[in-house]
Amino acid sequence: MRRVLRVELRRGTAPLAAAAMFGAGVWMLAVHPDDWGGRWAGLANYLRVSMLILCALMIAAGAWQSGRERRRDIDELIASTPRPGWQPLVVTWLAVTLAGAAGVLVAFAGAAVLVARVATYSGGGWWWTLAVGVLALAAAVAVGVLVGRLVPLRAVAPIAGLATYLGLAIVIYWDGTSAAWLSPVYGGWAVYSLVPERVTALQAAWLVTLTALLLAAAARQRRAALLAGGLAIAVAVPIIAGPGTHRLPADPAAVELVCTSSGPQVCLSRINAFLIDDVTTVVQPILERLDGIPGAPQRALDHSAQPTGQSAEQDDDTVWLNLDYQSTALGGLANPEHLLADFRQVTRARCENAFRAGRTDQGVFRTDTLATRWMLDDQAAVDDVPLARLRALPKPAQRAWFATYLDAADRCDVRTLIRLGQQP
Repeated sequence: MRRVLRVELRRGTAPLAAAAMFGAGVWMLAVHPDDWGGRWAGLANYLRVSMLILCALMIAAGAWQSGRERRRDIDELIASTPRPGWQPLVVTWLAVTLAGAAGVLVAFAGAAVLVARVATYSGGGWWWTLAVGVLALAAAVAVGVLVGRLVPLRAVAPIAGLATYLGLAIVIYWDGTSAAWLSPVYGGWAVYSLVPERVTALQAAWLVTLTALLLAAAARQRRAALLAGGLAIAVAVPIIAGPGTHRLPADPAAVELVCTSSGPQVCLSRINAFLIDDVTTVVQPILERLDGIPGAPQRALDHSAQPTGQSAEQDDDTVWLNLDYQSTALGGLANPEHLLADFRQVTRARCENAFRAGRTDQGVFRTDTLATRWMLDDQAAVDDVPLARLRALPKPAQRAWFATYLDAADRCDVRTLIRLGQQP
């Protein structure tokens, strides 16, 4: 059996599966480095994101390999050998699984080298997320093997792959529900979320029993199929009855704050701490500009450490920075302008009726925009008369204007807001 496996790995569909999976893995990693850069949990989660493509390829490869005997008219010859009928099928499945998994893991190993250079947190059980992803690839090949045995058409492999892609894309809309755990595709949890060990174990058991069911059905082993099917249902029930993917607790160690030692305080979660120098370069000049102004924020914190249920407006002293998808492949800050956008929570009227249809609405909006541009020290355009007038005032007068604005915005004093926009 080992000799047959070696032959399959060298001459069957396995080499093509390995090459295709490696190429797909590299392509997926290159498309969105902001999803995984600098974070081990992000890299493991991104493998699960990639399952939308990878599972489709593995099913196509399994179907092509499994249908080989029928295409060559040697299925009856193989069935007449004294070897049990399920052994060649298992070898077929194992060869494609090993080759395909090796191909994608080599691609992700290259990304792991980049992550290892800068990562500041390695906990959280991300390796279990990665392991479940590998089991999902094995289950995908088993689907392909069954389809290839049932449908003797050459076109079945690409059709099965395309159908898998479309099916998993639809299942993505289950995100947030407990049924999403049955899908191999990433369930939408944040990189700093802590997936319970029980959920991970059930997910792994579900994929293993599903694989056994599919292989038993393909080999026409009725008793084994019934047993595996019963086990799969027994595992699926507690998964569906469990918590959804959007109700996961944060990993306390991952969201532990790491703060700057000088200047206005900037604190990032440990899992994002590799970005602290780049974030500080962007954020501290704004905080220094606001330092001492009544009502202005005095610090900036990573939003992953924000207490559950607390909105950005409930803490006047803090600007919450969203650092999701904010890393390059080499661990740098991907979009500094997104951090500037986070400061706009400071210059937003905080009452439900602040923006009503009509002239008042536009007046408040213009004042908010003026305050935002002053706060961020934007360059004034030639025709931006209000900002030019505000900049022409002495620095103490500018700061007093901004303090008055913050007070009026907090109280939703529409008249004062309009006046501040007209006469800075």
